[in-house]
Amino acid sequence: MTSDAWLPPTVSVVIPTYNQATTLPATLAAVAAQSMPPREVVVVDDGSTDHTPAVLADIARNYPLPLVIRRQANAGPGPARDLGWRTATGSLIAYTDSDALPHRDWLEAALPYFTDPSVAAVEGRVTAESDRAPTIWTHQVKNLFGGQFMTANMIYRRRVIAEVGGFKTRHREDSDLAFSVLERHGRIVFAPRAVVEHPPREESLAFYFRVANRRRYEGGLLRRHPTVAPQYVHRLQPTGPLVVLGELLVLFGLVHAGWPVTSLGLACLVVGLPKRVLAWLDGRSYSYRDYLTVLIVSLALVPVETYHQWLGLIKPPRHPPGPAAD
Repeated sequence: MTSDAWLPPTVSVVIPTYNQATTLPATLAAVAAQSMPPREVVVVDDGSTDHTPAVLADIARNYPLPLVIRRQANAGPGPARDLGWRTATGSLIAYTDSDALPHRDWLEAALPYFTDPSVAAVEGRVTAESDRAPTIWTHQVKNLFGGQFMTANMIYRRRVIAEVGGFKTRHREDSDLAFSVLERHGRIVFAPRAVVEHPPREESLAFYFRVANRRRYEGGLLRRHPTVAPQYVHRLQPTGPLVVLGELLVLFGLVHAGWPVTSLGLACLVVGLPKRVLAWLDGRSYSYRDYLTVLIVSLALVPVETYHQWLGLIKPPRHPPGPAAD
């Protein structure tokens, strides 16, 4: 990365959105209330099918900051974020999500790190506070110690994004961009006081299967970034193939081979499943019925995740097309 002299930075906040009409107003209000306001806010509507366009049009009438609205056919968060930085004019591009709430001093706490010209990007802290007790279906987004590069709270030098060619994947685009920057020896520092709150939300079983399908992008990260990605993305965990093997052995044993093979399969499951179940529960206490539900769902999800991660290693997803027009 080339160095540049420190100048008071201009900041563009980029927010991709898809069917978040109910949460987007609070996000935009939090950005407008920044103690160090950005030059502009760029919202990229990724082909929303709800009333997001109407909500944006209504907000734009009285928004206290310059608000740039772009719309593209639905292509995923990666292309939406890519269109956002290409539209933005600031020397720094601050990313957050359309269901997140940046703290008032978010930008003020992050910008001083850029006085060091070797800093390519700043990674802020992401919290998931809620007054409601979580359930097993509660989706929480957290980054408390760094190294996750979540675009719910990332600020990049615009020229750095340009140097690496922008966002190249539909999903896991945040890690893909960060790994590309790190490969070019750009420094990404963690700013614990630059906080974005990402309220938890309740999801369905279908959501978790969609997440499992996206493990292909994780395999793609390991394939495209063989030196950097293994430091941040776990390679295929032995527990995944172990669970798949256990399921196959139990099925084969029950149908053809009898109790010895079934017992071996059960042993594989006993070794492989607990880590997955504990990761899902995240140290929280639930009822026995909830534990049983997570156990059964994990039996279905682990093979899907393992398959897609292997597929990503063998055949990474194609890069998305270039930025879409309005």
